[in-house]
Amino acid sequence: MGKLIGVWLAFAILFFAGPSMARGRIVVPRGAPLELRPAVGNYEASFDVKNDSDDPLWISRIAPRTDADDVRLPRRVTARFESGQTSGTIPPHGTARVRVTWAPDRDTHVRSFYGHVMITSTDESAGEVAVGIAAHDKRLGPLGKHLLSTAVLLPLLGAALLALFLVASGGGRGRQPRVVALVMSLACAAVALAACAAFDPELLRAEGGDGFQLVERAAFARSLGVEMFLGVDGVSLPLFVVCAIAAPCGVLAAWEQRQSPAVFFALYMLLVGASLGAIVALDGVLFVFCLALALAAAFLLVGLFGRGDARAAAGRMLVLGGAGLALVALALGALHGASTRTFLVDGSPMPHAWALPELARVDFFASKATLLGGSLAKSAFVLSFVGLALLGAVFPFHAWLASALRSAPPAVGAMIAVGLTRAALVGVLRLDVAVLPESLRWAASAVGALGAAGALYAAFVAVGERNFVSIASFAAVSVSGVALVGLASLSPQAMLGSVSALATSGAALAAAVLALGALRDRTGTLEARDLRGLGIEAPLLACAAAVAALACGAVPGTAGFWTTWLVGLGAVVREPGLAFAVLAGAIVLAASQAIPLVSLLRGRLPDALRRSEALAPHGGRIPDLRPREIAALAPLLLLLLVLGFWPSPLLGRAANTVRDTNDLVSPTHVE
Repeated sequence: MGKLIGVWLAFAILFFAGPSMARGRIVVPRGAPLELRPAVGNYEASFDVKNDSDDPLWISRIAPRTDADDVRLPRRVTARFESGQTSGTIPPHGTARVRVTWAPDRDTHVRSFYGHVMITSTDESAGEVAVGIAAHDKRLGPLGKHLLSTAVLLPLLGAALLALFLVASGGGRGRQPRVVALVMSLACAAVALAACAAFDPELLRAEGGDGFQLVERAAFARSLGVEMFLGVDGVSLPLFVVCAIAAPCGVLAAWEQRQSPAVFFALYMLLVGASLGAIVALDGVLFVFCLALALAAAFLLVGLFGRGDARAAAGRMLVLGGAGLALVALALGALHGASTRTFLVDGSPMPHAWALPELARVDFFASKATLLGGSLAKSAFVLSFVGLALLGAVFPFHAWLASALRSAPPAVGAMIAVGLTRAALVGVLRLDVAVLPESLRWAASAVGALGAAGALYAAFVAVGERNFVSIASFAAVSVSGVALVGLASLSPQAMLGSVSALATSGAALAAAVLALGALRDRTGTLEARDLRGLGIEAPLLACAAAVAALACGAVPGTAGFWTTWLVGLGAVVREPGLAFAVLAGAIVLAASQAIPLVSLLRGRLPDALRRSEALAPHGGRIPDLRPREIAALAPLLLLLLVLGFWPSPLLGRAANTVRDTNDLVSPTHVE
């Protein structure tokens, strides 16, 4: 009996005092995240937890990193020892195997995820450790795991090949540069369309992964905490697809590039890849890097291959855009320094976060951190908003856009319109809305007033402009102002209008720049007073210019109409004054595009232009669009018309993301 009592007493001491007596050293796998593989309807994987010590190691808890208040992983992800327990003791220099299982629901919309299994032990030096896990639905196929990175890397690979070709050929002339650029850009567009097909518009943030899909994560600079973190949601996917579609359109538009074609197309592909990377980047450092790369490529393209005051326009774009990048970097650095402990995709612990979804989990507004003598949340909001507005050419920071588009080659201007500037506006949604929602509520009145002023000002300026490219560029500035009103209205309808503006206004301006570029190549001018009678001289070119101009003016029947209509509808209840400004701006905006368009199409070609040197090779007539130019313009023009009458492919994919985002900023959710 005495021995039995002694055994039970020893067991009780080990059971209740085990955690305090076990002082082992935990070792878990590092490197790539653990991939869960299909296994009888589930997804499973296992890893070993080692005790690299002469003392026992007590594991008090093993669990996936998710909970009801912070849903990081889909439902029915479990982690436990092979014995079925979630706690236990590992003997000295022993090993215990952990099995991770995902049993997806039949109605789940989650097709892939990245996450962590958290392990709490008595190894105080290690603290709570994490093991990265990942799963990918087999329906996505081998390429499905890397759709976004493939679409981004294809243009960058094209730029690298063209750079090598330039070095090898000693000049890079001939057909090869444009053929390489066309093949790579077409492949990029095809992959982007595949990503669109794989996107599930029914996925909600509450199902895990912060609502992002097609996510790709890999540690890039582990010592700095920087990851190659890509993903799309309903906000970024439409713009990503439109930007990828515009890439081969630009190559076809620049097919006759004679001056250093290898250099031109290498820089152009660099601009395309960097713009796409910025649109899908979910790591703050990666986002700023891609924007900087796109800005540098745009500067070189405008400065080296532009016309007129190209150097001055490129310099203005670089100075203002560079200042914007500096402000965004300062705001991101401050938010990073005030963020909490996090983990990289492989489980490596980091004291602070660069990933935008992780920054969105920090309540900066409630913290006491400061920046530039004021509240960190408010100061970072102002800095990042102004910086991104400079890059996105938002009123009153739009001074560089019109001059850059007038001077740039049409293909470059189109990619600046649909790539660089729109990627910066995606950053507004990622940083100023998702990461700093309380700051957006604080600044909503000022943002709304700024947007309304920009919508009206740019529309009226467009009425007074006499250069067709300037008219189109000010139309884009006006629509950007309408988008700001949508954000400030804090309603799902208005925010959906803001999201639609990203893709539709960029596509409209890109189409206008390409169509007007074809007209300028023929006539040598885009001044409204010098151009008339295009409807008789070149009916196909007239139709292309008309569709692009009407889309820039957001008239009914074009994709841009849904922006003004949804923003006005969403703002009228909470901000009727802003809704009235949007309506007035929409009327003036439509007039600013329609009036010069009518003048361009009707009448007869002026005799001075007919006798000009530009039209002399064509017998004094304006040649109509050639097949290559039709191929360059048709995708964007069809997109603008189809979405104008059937907006479901755009709005349907964005609706759930907008609803989730609005839950963060809507004042009805604030106690």
